[in-house]
This record gives sequence, C-alpha cells and structure tokens, in this order.
Amino acid sequence: MKTEFKPRVPQVRCWKCGKLQITALCHHCWRPGCAKHVVSVPGWARRLLGREGAGRGPENDHSYHCKKCGHAVTRPQLVLGGLGAIAVVAGLIVLLLSLAAGLAVVLAGVLLTGSACLAARRRAARGRAAVPLLLHPKINDLRLTETLGVDISLAPEGSYQTSLRPVEGTISMDLVFGQPDRDRLDRYLGKRALGRDTRFSAGCLLLQGQVDLEPQPDLPDRVYPLTGTTGAYPVFRAEDPHASSSWRMERSYRLHREPRIRQGPVWVTPSLVPESDRRALELDIQWVDLGPRDKRLSLDVIELIRIKYPVTWGNVELASQRAIQSVTAGDGRGADAMRSVEWRQLVPSDEQREARRLTLMVRFEAQIESEDLISGRLEAVMKGGLSGVDGARLYSSLGRRRDDWRGATIRTRIEADFRLSLASIRYQDVRIVPERETREDDSNAEEFRVIPDDQMVIKLTNALSENYYVKRVIEHPPRSGGRANHMQRYWDIAGRRYEGVYPIEFHMVLTGEEIHKGGIRAAAGTTRVQIVVQGAYTDDEMKDRIDQEWKGLHALTKETLEGLAGQERGRNRSDAPRDTDPAQPGSRLLKRLGKLDEAFLEGRLSREQYEDMKARAEQEFGD
Repeated sequence: MKTEFKPRVPQVRCWKCGKLQITALCHHCWRPGCAKHVVSVPGWARRLLGREGAGRGPENDHSYHCKKCGHAVTRPQLVLGGLGAIAVVAGLIVLLLSLAAGLAVVLAGVLLTGSACLAARRRAARGRAAVPLLLHPKINDLRLTETLGVDISLAPEGSYQTSLRPVEGTISMDLVFGQPDRDRLDRYLGKRALGRDTRFSAGCLLLQGQVDLEPQPDLPDRVYPLTGTTGAYPVFRAEDPHASSSWRMERSYRLHREPRIRQGPVWVTPSLVPESDRRALELDIQWVDLGPRDKRLSLDVIELIRIKYPVTWGNVELASQRAIQSVTAGDGRGADAMRSVEWRQLVPSDEQREARRLTLMVRFEAQIESEDLISGRLEAVMKGGLSGVDGARLYSSLGRRRDDWRGATIRTRIEADFRLSLASIRYQDVRIVPERETREDDSNAEEFRVIPDDQMVIKLTNALSENYYVKRVIEHPPRSGGRANHMQRYWDIAGRRYEGVYPIEFHMVLTGEEIHKGGIRAAAGTTRVQIVVQGAYTDDEMKDRIDQEWKGLHALTKETLEGLAGQERGRNRSDAPRDTDPAQPGSRLLKRLGKLDEAFLEGRLSREQYEDMKARAEQEFGD
C-alpha cells in the first residue's frame, strides 16, 4: 500500500481541536478557538472578579479566554469560599440555640468568604496588570487588494509574450478613535500610575479561507493583533484633545505560492481597421476569469486604458468611447515626443462579459506607419482574491467577533504594461473553417456511437483543456425524441487558443439522442459533432494555421469520443437503431410529434388534446 501526502493550503483553525468554526479569540494571546476551547467568563465570575471592558460598545461584552489565559478562581480559593458559606449557614442554625455562638460562627464564615473573594480579585488584578488599554474604535473601512503585474510585448517579427510579476497584497484599514475611547484611557490611568502615552489593543484581524501567505514583518500570520500607543493620536491628548482621531493602517504581504496561470490573464492586441486609409487603430482587450473553478474572479471594471503613440499620428478624430487626449513628452514636437489617449472607468456590458472581450477603436489625423511602436498601461479590477482569501473578520479587544461594520472589500487588480510593435500588424481578414456552404449543408458533422450526456461532455472538455481555454459549456434543455424512451440532447462548447498575437476561436455543437430502457441513465445513444474554427490572419501562413487548428480539433474530438464509444461497448451497451429513411414509421412519428409540439406551444391545442393526439400518434407509428 502506497501512501501519498498532498500539500494543503492552511486555514485558521481552533488552537486545541482543529475545528474550522472559529467563534472567538483569546484576548490575551489571540489564539483562535471554537465555542468549547475559547470561552467567555461566566456571569458569577464576572461579578466576582470585575469586568475587563467598559464604555460604549463593549460594555455588555464578555471577555474571552483560552484555558491557559483564563482568570479562573483557584481550587484553594473555592474551598475557602465554600467553607465560609457553610459556616454562615451553620451559624444561622446555631443562632436558634445560642446568640453569641451563632454570631461568632456567622462572622467567621463571612471572614472566610470575604478573604477568598479578595484573594481571587487580587489574583485577577495581577493577571490583568500586563493587559494593555482595551479600546473599541469605529470601523470605517477595510480593504484587501491583491495586485498582479503583467508585462506584454509584441516584437517586430510578430512574437507575442506575456510575463507575470509576483502577486503583491495590501491590507488597508481605517479606524476612528472617539470620546468613548478617551474615557477608557482616563479610567485606565486612574488605576495605574502611567503617562498618557500607553500601549493599547484595538482587537484583532483574522483572514478567512485557504490563505497561503509568506510571512512578512508587517503581517507575520493570518491572525494579526491591532496594537499601538495612544500618544500618536490627538484624541488622547490631555490638553485641547480632538473629538476623534483616524487610525489608517496599511500592511503588505506576498503569496507563498504564485497562482498557476497558463496563459496571460489579459491580452492587448492591436490591428489596423480595414478600409481606414491606415489611420484607424483597433485595440482588442481580452481577459480570463482567474482563480479556482469554484471561486472564479470576474471582471468588475477596467479603470484605465492608456495608449502612448507617436505625435506624427496627429490628433484623435474619432474614438469608440469617450477618451482623453494629452501630450505626454516634450512640447508635442520631435521624434521622441509622444501623445496619449486614455479611457477611464469602462464597465463591460453583459455581452462583453460573456465574451470576455472589449474592443476600442481610435481614428487619427495622419497615417499609421508600420515601423511605429505604441506602449501603454491597462488597469482592471476583479472581484475576489487570488490568494484564496474568502473574507476578513475583526474581533474586539475582548475577543468577541464584531458585527457592527459592513465587511471587508476584497479585490484583485490587474496592472498590465504593454509595448507593441506594429511591424507585424497588417490589414487582416477573418478565416472561418469550414466554409459557409459546408456548414449549412451539415456535411462536416460527424456521428459517434456515444451517449450525449454529461459524462461525455466532461471527458471531451478535459481533453480540450490540455491545449485550449474553454470559455463556456452550455447545456440546452432536453426534448423528447421521435420515439418513446428517446431523448434529444444539445450541448454548446466554445473556447480559444492563442497562436502568436491573434486568438483562434472554436465553437463546437454537440447534438444527439439518448435511448432509455427503464433506467435513470441512458442505455445507448448517438452524438453528432460539428466544429467551427475562426481566426484573424494577415498572411498565408496564419491562414494555414487556422486550417490546421480545425484539423487538430477534429482529430482530438474523434480520438476522445471513439475511445469513449469503445468503453461503452465494453460495458455491453446496445446501440440505438436510427431511422434514415423518411418513409419509415419512426420518421413520420417524429414529424407528427413536431407539429403537435408546435401547435401546443402556440396555444392551438389544449393540454388534453395534445396528450390524446400524442398517444394516438405513438400508437399508430410507434414500435
């Protein structure tokens, strides 16, 4: 037996039992714990030992402790207090017999109980002596921003390269100290002979999820105490204090392992617009959804797209969306002078989000020369984090989870710097394989003896994912077939692959029929596959590459589905008969049922009429 250990990204767990359900933190050592291993001080102990928190906010909160840090009453103190209580009760009984003896016993019991309480309070006070000032600031904002840098280049010979920089994360917080926190400092100093510049604790930050961070001096762990000194904030000054003081804190971190991104997260592809007299430039922006499959990061907004171009191109005459133009170097003259045009706060439409593509067009006064070079920057924001952070929780200085704020904002920024040569960019055309006539007569579709179910689609998309980016997989609702126990299925798969600077798109349509024999799963079936490949080209080599891509996709699909068909035959699944002759009863039944469906959907038949006529048709033409 072979045992294999696979590394798992750590998560914050209970310090004692390892549970993921963190209910509170110990406010002394900040150990996270479940409801069993980090507990609050009981009410009787709180009244006996005194409260640790006061003032508006935590006045009703209990303090939370782990077993090692709890202000528990020791056994000798409990025994002493218990003996005192027993003595008081016994003294009350003795009072019935002898007044003097009863009073003496009651007094002894009171003294024992009082000394036990006093010893417990003194022990608790010694334990709290090292505890800093406990504050409860207002939470204005908490943001986690992870930045992925990208460098994009297009060489004069046409090679397109994308390189990624390490992910850099930043946690920024905005907390506000007010009058209640100043009052807490005054009470704290009244019990201690300290100056107004003293240590404080404002709680703790905990990062949720499978977060694999590299320890940094600013952020050594996923549980980060919020501490500081009061002397840095005007609200705590003895004279002329402010009404409130803001505490803006920023911490940086890096990932222990960089995310696996096979291709670049974003592409910037330039092209010359046909029939524009070489005066119009089109910029194609494409992106992918980052992150694991169950936690995809979707694009929220493109904050900035800036293009720097030679001043010889002249002013911008027309832009696809509102743009800002400026001179960025020199006075707008000379060989090194550059101008820029930029777009800000572009929110993709639903159609653009689905296609993961946005196209911008700019028309200039003068012509664009082939030896020219453009550069620029793209800044986009995605919802979620690459590190696996699901959220951030804040805990009060007493260890209780705070729910009096709106929650953390987690975003991923894509900052791409690009430098693109236009030497390899020429007027382009689009090649679609197969030709339109072939697509319309359905002659390129191939049929396989494979059940068109989800298992087949999973097998095929897994094979495609080795070399292609699969953008979408759509299953259309199944429909009843031409015979009883026959079900028609329809699947739509789309994706792309990059060869150089231009993407090659593919669209795959899978249709078929399942045959059921009383079970939940189909017993047999057939699948027809039609593949269409589309790409832009500027020369014969690129055009041939699109043709070869169609052949490669066709071969991969054929190999995958024929292998799956062999597995189904190995399980002794019977093939479903198919009617090819239009004169056969099955074809006539299919035609009849199609007309009945159409009439029912248009409201020309009631439900009862439809069911009656369908049953008669199946009886007449069925097997």
